[in-house]
Parts: sequence; structure tokens; C-alpha cells
Amino acid sequence: MILFYSDQKTPRLEYILHLFGELSGAQTNLTDSVETFNNHLGAKISYSNNLEAPITLAPSSLLFEDKIEFRDILKGSPWYGLPTLLFETENFFDPLAMSFYLVSRYEEYGNFTPDAHNRFPAESSCLVKTGLIQKPLVNLWLNRLADLIKDRYPETDFKPRRFEFLSTIDIDQAWKFKNKGVLRWLKGLAKEIKDRDWVCAKERFQILFGKGEDPFFNFEWQNRIHEYFAVRVQYFFQVGDYGQFDKNIRYTNHSFRKLIREMNDKHSVGIHPSYQSNSYPEKIASELKRLQDIIGAKIKVSRQHYLIHTFPETYQRLLDIGITEDHTMGYSTHSGFRAGIAAPFHFFDLTKNVSTELILVPFCLMDITPMHYDQLVLQGAKNKIDDLIWEVQQVGGLMATLWHNESISEDGRWKGWREMYEYLLEKAAQANR
Repeated sequence: MILFYSDQKTPRLEYILHLFGELSGAQTNLTDSVETFNNHLGAKISYSNNLEAPITLAPSSLLFEDKIEFRDILKGSPWYGLPTLLFETENFFDPLAMSFYLVSRYEEYGNFTPDAHNRFPAESSCLVKTGLIQKPLVNLWLNRLADLIKDRYPETDFKPRRFEFLSTIDIDQAWKFKNKGVLRWLKGLAKEIKDRDWVCAKERFQILFGKGEDPFFNFEWQNRIHEYFAVRVQYFFQVGDYGQFDKNIRYTNHSFRKLIREMNDKHSVGIHPSYQSNSYPEKIASELKRLQDIIGAKIKVSRQHYLIHTFPETYQRLLDIGITEDHTMGYSTHSGFRAGIAAPFHFFDLTKNVSTELILVPFCLMDITPMHYDQLVLQGAKNKIDDLIWEVQQVGGLMATLWHNESISEDGRWKGWREMYEYLLEKAAQANR
């Protein structure tokens, strides 16, 4: 057991030490008793300026505060060969405090200019500003701390994690043409005629008369490839009411309900709250009930549509309706590690200064990012996959990705990109051996 000493115990310090224990697989404890610390026979670390020990970390003030006080973040000098971040008001690197800063999403509670969907923009992140968004820094820092402990106390029992992969898939539109009702079908046709999109209009009629397959309805292919690579998959279905940004099939549609039940039998199904629910939070509970009624079971997993979430309100609402796991933590515009970590972690509510039961599962790559925002061709996207897998593999982390059935449809702008998804699954399977 690793004993940490601090002049005082705080919720923030206890939280980050718990996370250190989860990542390293070691048992940790915290004491504010000098006598207990000195009498401990195993590994011990002083997190104090007032008590020297074989391993001493200079503490930042951040973990001893109970209020939100904003700081500027700077890039620091390397720490045992690793890149670092510093608080502008302090000229030393504290791996525990900076890890807490990143995973608590401290900066997202501050003043920033939101994007068009009222989201925290990646450009406002200290990780993007310092060019470190591609590094799982929290894993790197806390793993290096574990290495220091192993060097000084080789008898310490560590059970480090191994690389894992999780594919998460959002179903915003289960069908491109079918099962949308007469009015939506005619509205779609009218738009295609207005845009002179004769290819799409022709495809619409072919599918109507049974002469083609709806491109978005590719679930049999998904099931085959996921089974072939033995992939763990988490699906998110949207069952909200139709709106400008909510385009899915009506939740009462028989074929749609059948699909949801079939995917739940094979994998895991979570709720994908509608875009409208951000303005009308009461919709989340009703949408959750709809999905639970369809599958006949409780749902505990969620991901926000358009990745819209605000701290801490969104997560507080999810907790209120019984959600215990959320997969929203990532960017659509940038690949990499939004919270600086490649592992699940508990949501720490800074407004209440407490750790919660809600587990956040971050993703590091979204389908739209390399193709649209990075403007990469297929080979460039594959290189991006290789880089991210390497980063996560080095720290024994979880690599989660976000896809849509549309992005593996071989339809329109996604022509040829199914190959990228297959490449991802193959490389992840190799890394997991």
C-alpha cells in the first residue's frame, strides 16, 4: 500500500489519489498524521513542503482549495522526459494538481466564447493552445509517478492496465430514405430537385420500389465486422422529437423499435439525448423512458447529441435521471484527449467540490474529424489512427472512438471511408493482443 502524506485531507486530493490508484493498480491511502506516515513501512510520498521523505512532491494550492479560482496555464520544462503544464502563478510542476485540473475540466467552468452550438471550443483548451492535445498527459504523468515509486520501493504491488478498445456508434438517422413518413420523404425529394441532386433523387425512388438498399441501414455489416474483430461496441440511439438538428426516425416506428431491440441483444444501447433537450431539460427524462420502454430494461449510459454539454449542469441532470456513465468527453473538431486522459474517470463537480458516481468515458477520435476538419485523405486518416493507438498503447489506456452508421455507409462524402473503420478495428485488435 502506498501512503501519501499531506498537511490536510481534501476532496480534491483524495479524488486524484484514487485516480492514481485506478491507473496504476496500486492501493493508496492518505494521512495527515506525521506519526502514521513515519511509522509506515511501505512506499510513502510526502505531498507537503513541511515534511521531507524519500519521494516528495511540491504541492500546488489547487488541491487544497474548495472554490473555483481561474488560472492561466503555460507549457513547462520536461519532467523526467515528459511534457508538462504549469499554473502561471507557480513556477513548478505538480503532477497531481495538473492532472486534477485536466480531468475535472476546470477550464470549462470559466468564461469562454462558445461555438455556434454553445459548446466549449477546442481552441479555448490549454491542451490545444500548447499543442499537447494528442498526448494522454494524465496517464503519462501518473504512470511516471508509479515508476518513481517502483524504483524507490520495488516491493510495491502494481497492477498496471493494458490497452483496451471501445467502438461507440451514434444512430442519428437509422435510415436515409425509409421509415420517415410521407411528408418527410416528399420534403427530401423537393430539396433534391431544388438542388438538382438527381443521383440522390434516383436512389430515393429505387429504394422506394425495392430496387436498392438504404445506405444508412448497414447494421448487418456492422454486426459481422464487430464479431470478426471481437470488438466491444456501445450504441447510442436518439429517440427525441423531430427538429432542426434531430432527424431520427419516430420512436413509435415498428422497424426502428425492432432495430433498437436487436442491437441491444447483441451489444449495449444507451440514450442519445436530443439537441432540443439542452434547451428543455425535462425532455431528457421522457426520452430515456421511451428508450427503456423499447428495450424493456433500465438504461444507465448516455452521450449528448452534437456533444453539447455544459459544466456542471449537464452532468448534474444526467445524475438526476439515473445515468451513471457518459461518453460525451471529446471534440468533433480535434482528435486527441480533451481531458488529457485515456481512461474512464469519475466526474468531479467543482461547484460542490465533490466526486460523483457518474463515470466519464472519453473518446479520442470522431469520424468527422480527419475527413472534414483535418482535411485528410484516407492514408492520412490511417496515419492518425496509428498515432493515437500508439499513444494509448504506451500508457495502457482505453481508446474509445465515435462513429455513425452514416460514416460507414459508403454514401456521398463518406465514399471510401468504410475502409478507415475496418483499418481502425484491425489495428486495435492487433494492439490488444
